[in-house]
Amino acid sequence: MTIILVVEDDTETRQALGEILTALFPASRILMSESGEAGLELIRRTRPSVVLLDLNLRGIHGFEFAARVRSLDLGPGPPIVALTGDLSPATLMRAEALGFAGFLHKPADIDRLERVLRPFLTNLNPN
Repeated sequence: MTIILVVEDDTETRQALGEILTALFPASRILMSESGEAGLELIRRTRPSVVLLDLNLRGIHGFEFAARVRSLDLGPGPPIVALTGDLSPATLMRAEALGFAGFLHKPADIDRLERVLRPFLTNLNPN
């Protein structure tokens, strides 16, 4: 089973993403975290197929979160897709340097969300 982990500190956004992802990817398990710390623990325990990450988290910022994921002993680790309102060149360059697999502008368009996430899930489970 594929697992999508959503790390988003805004409750309404997190819940909406959970509902949308459940509808788009009914065969996937959707896990949600309201903090970077809890998200890191979920990654250690569940090894998600992909992480959808708000860059502007309270506590651990999205860039620090990504760096911590890369430092875990998980091999290549899960692909991380940034969810952000800031698509400035500086943000994109920093995210690219940290190995982010994709970017979604907030609020995420449903069609774009599916196009960005589907390849990560399809490559793991071609059915």
